[in-house]
Amino acid sequence: MVLELHVWGPAFSLPSIDPHCLAAIAYLQQAVPRGEWELVATSDPALSPTNELPALRNGDIWIGGFRNIFHYLAQYSSGEWVLDAGLPEQEGADCIAFSSFVESNGQPLIDLSLYVSSHNYSVVTRPLYNTIQSFPLPYLTPPSIRTTAKQRTEQLGLSSLDIDTEEGDNSLEKSIIPESLRRPRNTVSSLLAASPETNAQIRLDALATDFFEPLQRIKGGKQYLVSNSHFSSLDCLALGYLSLMLIPELPQPWLAKTMRQKFPDLCTWTEELGANIFGGPVDVGDAFLSQVEGGTESSKSKSKSPLPWKAPYNGGVIGVGKVFLSSMADSIPIVGQLRRNTRMRQHGGKTTGDEMEASSWQALTTVGSIVAGLGLAAGYMFHQGLISLPSGEEPEKTRNSTGLDAFGDAGAALSIYANSMDVEAQRQRAI
Repeated sequence: MVLELHVWGPAFSLPSIDPHCLAAIAYLQQAVPRGEWELVATSDPALSPTNELPALRNGDIWIGGFRNIFHYLAQYSSGEWVLDAGLPEQEGADCIAFSSFVESNGQPLIDLSLYVSSHNYSVVTRPLYNTIQSFPLPYLTPPSIRTTAKQRTEQLGLSSLDIDTEEGDNSLEKSIIPESLRRPRNTVSSLLAASPETNAQIRLDALATDFFEPLQRIKGGKQYLVSNSHFSSLDCLALGYLSLMLIPELPQPWLAKTMRQKFPDLCTWTEELGANIFGGPVDVGDAFLSQVEGGTESSKSKSKSPLPWKAPYNGGVIGVGKVFLSSMADSIPIVGQLRRNTRMRQHGGKTTGDEMEASSWQALTTVGSIVAGLGLAAGYMFHQGLISLPSGEEPEKTRNSTGLDAFGDAGAALSIYANSMDVEAQRQRAI
C-alpha cells in the first residue's frame, strides 16, 4: 500500500502554503523511500481526523498533523523511517525543545506576515487560494484562516496591522475638524514605511529577532541545526517555517527584510536546503500534473519535479458541494464539534453505535452535498449567462396571462384537468 500525504497546495514557488505541510514533505522526502509514498495537494482539511493538514493516508487510516505523522511512520516502518533515531541523547533533547520553540514562536510571525497584515493578505495571500481550491471554497477558507491567525496573535498587541485603507476620502460625513489640524489615520503602509522608531516597526523587528537569533545560535557552523551530519525532524520543521518567512515576495516584506539583514547565514541555509529537498521552484502545474490534454498524466511533468506528486481527485460538482457543505458545517459551533468527535472516533475505532451515527451523518452529508452541488451548478450557470431569469419585456399575451396558462403546454394541460375537476364538482353539488 502506497502512503498518501495530503497537503495544502503550492504557493510562493514552494510545495505548500503551510509550514507544517512543508515540514511533512521534507520529512517523508528524507525518511521514506521513493515509491513508498505520494504527494497530493488536496487542500481539504476535512479529510483529516483532526480537521487539519498535513494528513497521511494509509488505506482507511488517516493521520493528521506533522508530529502524529512522523510518530506513525516510526510505528509503520518498525523504527526504520525515523530521522531522529541516530541522534545522541543531548542532540535528541535539543531537537525536541527547539521543535516546540519553532512552532510556538514561528507561527505568530507567519500569521502576522501572511494573514493579519491587510496589505499582504489582500494583495498576495488571499488570491493564492483561488489557484489551489475549487470555487466557492476560496471565499470561505482564507477568511477562516485569517480569523484564527488574528486570535493567535491578539496578545501581541499588533492589531494595527489589520488596517485595510484610509477611509478619510471615502467617508460621506464631513469632519468638523479643520483639515490642517486633522491627524492622518495609520495604515499598514504608513506603519511599516515610517521611521524605524515607530512602535510597530520596533515590535515586529523584536519578534523576528527573538525567533531567528536562537536558531542561528544553535546552528553555529554546523551543516544542520543540532548535528553536523544528521538531518533531523527539527530541520524539517525549521525549513517549513523559515521558507515561508524568507521566500514569499510581499508588499510589506518586514519579516524577510529582518532575516536577510541580520541573519544572512540562516537565509543561505534555508535557500540551499530547500532547493536540495524540494528540488527547486514548484508551481500549481506540478501539483495538478494529470490535468493536461486528454486527462492523462504527463511524463515530462512527472520527471520535472523530484517530489512524487499525484493529482488530487476531482469529485466534480458533487465533490465540491460536499467540501463546501463540510466547511459550512464545521463552522457551526455545536455541529462542528460533533463532526470532529465523529472523525476522531472513526480514526480510533468504531463501535456499533458509532457506526450507526456515522452512517446517519454520511447519508445526511451525501444528500446535502447533492443539494449544495446542484445549487452551486445553478449559480455558476447564472453567473456565466448560460441560463437567465425571464426579462421584464414580455409579449402582451404573456404579461396578461394568469394562472396555470403562464406555464405553457404543461400549464395548459393542468388547466384543462382543473377545469374538468371543477365541472365534476359543480355536477355533484347540483345533484
